[in-house]
Amino acid sequence: MTAKIILPLAKRLRKWLAVGALASVAAGVFFMMLLTLPLVVFEGDLLNGSVAITWYELKNYGEHVDHPGLTSITFLSIPVFTTAFFSISIGLLTIVKVSRSRMVSHTVVELLLGALEACVIFTSVFYSLRLNVIHAVSVLPAQAGGAGSAGLLVIQGSARRETFTSILIRQFYPLVFANILLTILVVIIGYETARALEAATRKEQV
Repeated sequence: MTAKIILPLAKRLRKWLAVGALASVAAGVFFMMLLTLPLVVFEGDLLNGSVAITWYELKNYGEHVDHPGLTSITFLSIPVFTTAFFSISIGLLTIVKVSRSRMVSHTVVELLLGALEACVIFTSVFYSLRLNVIHAVSVLPAQAGGAGSAGLLVIQGSARRETFTSILIRQFYPLVFANILLTILVVIIGYETARALEAATRKEQV
């Protein structure tokens, strides 16, 4: 079992840990929003409701529509949802530790770095999840009608539109920007932690 390493919170390390913790919380909240806000909205009698990555609620003339493809996407999003929750929790824990103490456990720093790195990894997953949602809803009929012996049958269809959340993921630039910022934070915090660890080791040797 490895010994617990306690790092002194120098001014620079405290500052970057605070920034990293806030970024971890912000990234987690951002992920939660992308997962839970609707990507596609149907308006009309034939099909009405909303579709997000983690849930969907669709009705056909008041009757619930079950879509196995959308249900499977919900299960695929579980790792991302877990990462978002983990990032928020670790970010809040780090904020408490940094604001109340002059020392910090190396484990807390490692957890924060792990949360930020996990966010970096999963930023690109949203693009694939959105494509899966769009592909799944593209097969849903939004228009209906036909002609028979009695004449032309006209049924009012439904309008389908993408939301701002879907457009945000589709543009991909915000996710790339978030990816770059989180990566830079990981590098800086890792560097400052290594310096603090080196200083603590040197102090023990003296």
